[in-house]
Amino acid sequence: MKKILFLIAAMGLLMSAISCSDDDEPRSGRSEFTVNTPMVNHVYNTVSGEVLGMSATYNKLTIDTAKHTASLELRYNDGVEKKTQINDIVAKPKRLGFYELSSPSNASFSGYVDFNEAAMRYSYTTADGIRVISTIPDVFYLKTKNTISYLDTTKTTVMDNTMYQFTMTPVNNTAIVKVMGIVHAKHNKYFNNITATSVPVTVTRDGYIISGQNIATTAYYRASMDSTGTSAGVKVTDKYPFKTFNAVVDLEKDSIVANFMIGDSAVVVATGRTYPDYTAY
Repeated sequence: MKKILFLIAAMGLLMSAISCSDDDEPRSGRSEFTVNTPMVNHVYNTVSGEVLGMSATYNKLTIDTAKHTASLELRYNDGVEKKTQINDIVAKPKRLGFYELSSPSNASFSGYVDFNEAAMRYSYTTADGIRVISTIPDVFYLKTKNTISYLDTTKTTVMDNTMYQFTMTPVNNTAIVKVMGIVHAKHNKYFNNITATSVPVTVTRDGYIISGQNIATTAYYRASMDSTGTSAGVKVTDKYPFKTFNAVVDLEKDSIVANFMIGDSAVVVATGRTYPDYTAY
């Protein structure tokens, strides 16, 4: 998949956080390597029905991109820190840099690794019924449909592929919310990025609800051309808070439903999923 410019900075930070051991660092002509990746676990007890919350973790992936095999050391916490090992993973290539993961010995396990977007996702259920979905801290959605309506006669806008990114902070159950590539027709603005910090997160059985009211934002928008016809570049403003914000993130389906209000006039309804060209997630 073509690299998404808005995600370069965030995903670059992730790749800088991924550590390779000296022995396993990729070298020219070498197809097998190991990465220790900082991730966030969503944990649910399928036996008791208790939602155990989200927690920071590291998962260790060894993958051979020539043999299409992999192994994983997965860490999770159900009240006690534990880990599980899966050694017989099949890494099926779906496109350049993207591998779908499955295990012949563990039907509950599924996942993917996408080296284009520096994204990993693993889901599995332990023998004692603990359901774990492990994602990178930046949960993102690239394939979306967005309807932006207004509280006056401004014409409704429909946009595809506005991008949503939620950087999860397990220690205090909050998220940084980024909405990237969206218009405000009433004010004739195209926002490259609207960012809110410390938005409350509720952990649900299937994922997260990220919501709040009167949330301060920092918004970057394309400025209009000046009198000479030269672009004025990108400007920044704090005048477009999220008056309301509610996003239902379903990790099981890898989907999002979001409803929010930008400032006092633009009402957005968005639905979508993570990838535009991979139907399994």
